Amino acid sequence: MPFFAIVASLLALSLMAASVDAAPLEGGVDEQRIKQIATDLPEGPFAFGPKITDRAAWDALAKKSFAGAIANAEKKLAAPMPAMTEEIYSLYKKTGQRTKQYNDVRYERHGRIGVYLLAECVENKGRFIKPLEDAIADICTEPTWVYNFHDPGLDDWRGKRTTVDLGAILPAHDMATASVLLGDKLSVETRKLIETNCRKRILEPYKAAVAGITPLWWVNAHMNWNAVCHNGVIGTALAIESDKHERAYYIACAEKYLPLYLQGFGPDGYCDEGMGYWNYGYSNFIEACELVWQQTGGKVDLYDLPNARAAGQYPAHIEIFNGLAPSYADCGLNPKPDTSLAAFVNRRYRLGYSSYGANLSNPPGGMPAKLMYACPNSATSASPPIANAGYELHSYFEHGGVLNCRPAAGSSCRLGVSLKGGHNAEAHNHNDLGTFVVAIGKELPILDPGGEVYTSRTFGKHRYDSNLLNSFGHPVPMVAGQLQRPGQEAHAEILRADFSDSVDTYAMDISSAYPVPELTKLTRTFTYERTGEGSLTVVDEVAFKAPKAFAGALITYGKWEKDGETGVIIKSGDESVKVNIDTGGVPFELVSETINEQTHSGAKPTRIGINLKEPIAAGKVVLTITPAAKK
Repeated sequence: MPFFAIVASLLALSLMAASVDAAPLEGGVDEQRIKQIATDLPEGPFAFGPKITDRAAWDALAKKSFAGAIANAEKKLAAPMPAMTEEIYSLYKKTGQRTKQYNDVRYERHGRIGVYLLAECVENKGRFIKPLEDAIADICTEPTWVYNFHDPGLDDWRGKRTTVDLGAILPAHDMATASVLLGDKLSVETRKLIETNCRKRILEPYKAAVAGITPLWWVNAHMNWNAVCHNGVIGTALAIESDKHERAYYIACAEKYLPLYLQGFGPDGYCDEGMGYWNYGYSNFIEACELVWQQTGGKVDLYDLPNARAAGQYPAHIEIFNGLAPSYADCGLNPKPDTSLAAFVNRRYRLGYSSYGANLSNPPGGMPAKLMYACPNSATSASPPIANAGYELHSYFEHGGVLNCRPAAGSSCRLGVSLKGGHNAEAHNHNDLGTFVVAIGKELPILDPGGEVYTSRTFGKHRYDSNLLNSFGHPVPMVAGQLQRPGQEAHAEILRADFSDSVDTYAMDISSAYPVPELTKLTRTFTYERTGEGSLTVVDEVAFKAPKAFAGALITYGKWEKDGETGVIIKSGDESVKVNIDTGGVPFELVSETINEQTHSGAKPTRIGINLKEPIAAGKVVLTITPAAKK
């Protein structure tokens, strides 16, 4: 799938400003700090990568990283440039869907900038200059570069506003980079066109927002938009602005506002947006850090910001084992860290994780990121870390309320688990207090099913109509027929978090999640044991003022069958787990339902409801999960 299509369908989002933690801007950045930064800046604009005149560098890059650049560009030459019409741009407004037609047209248009730039830098014959200039001129005729799913009312398209979003920064950063690397090989008219459009569409709206004139909600948000958009703005500005003071202004903005992105992680490095958005947001944060580090010769080092290193350790701590990780928030199934990003972070911070690898050759992101990873950088200039990060039996994200428990290395234990508390107002929130994931071998027979394919519903008032995003799609209780409610008030109060080499106990009060006035108690206690082949016990204790209905649930993408009167066998791949159900003598029934929502994989998860057949005033439901014997 093309890079843009991946970003548009899996990573880009349209959160309303009211749904994120962003305080009003204070207005401006410190002038003295700007002057201090400017003093040490070199002359001229900056972008990743050597200028085209550095033939030795480009000859080496052609062999190492961009061997296919010319062939890729020749394919583009043979294909006509598709038009971005109002009809195509309006598809989201009409359908509420992020359509392939729009994604393909946008990618085919905007992707040509980087493709032609790299090909020309590798070949250096002038063959791709005119196609590049024609593409830039055509793209600059578009009324807006904002993603159409961020402009449902067509206000940007029709010139009623100028928004800087996840989409607008991409062609701007690519064009600005092309202007620096190609220099006067581009015509004066093209360079002026690039400068004019980057200022009008990106830099001027951003400066107005920082000054408190026209708001851009993401500037001080605590989630991925902050990092992604700031990276694009900073990269564009450093490549456009020849004046040192102007470049220093954007670096000072990065110092002021990027720390707010990191605040979304908390001191334990937990990313409540999930692994997919760690890849997206954190890769852009790292790219912004590297832009500033290289431009200032290391004098401004945003890598040292509070939480930056802890956030880089998130993939190692959220992995259960065997490369398996929970799909919390709006992730796809079993998300994995980007290998090049993880390798870069491992080396830059000298983390010592052998699982992070050392491959920097297939980086995340667009053309500037490819140049950053392919060329000498602050990570490659550091000596490789020694693989000394020890294996942890448990990783506890106290801030995020997530506990991962693993078998002892070399033991006969076959189970690993992830257990989640948190609250129901997280970034990319699902109503999932008390959810859990069970891993065995290389399978996840009981799990969080991940996010849905984004539509206009996903980030609107009907978000929790989705049975993937509400608590129906998670292995958590249903209380008096009620699902969990959204909001910060719905939070897991941690009652116990005791860990040892043999047993981990994690208990939480999740009663605040249920809008049931008669509910007086609802606790969920997880007990994970590493002895033998391993086990997880999940105990729900509930009490009401008057008898009410109560039900539990298991979620799986696998197959299941009954095992006697009180058991269930759930099979995923070639692995199976047994779930013994103890309701204290209260009769129950198992109700299997397919969750008919559109997942990223296309598969439909199954919800196995454990429904008590009669109302109870108080009771206890105990699930004991163990590996099933292999047949």
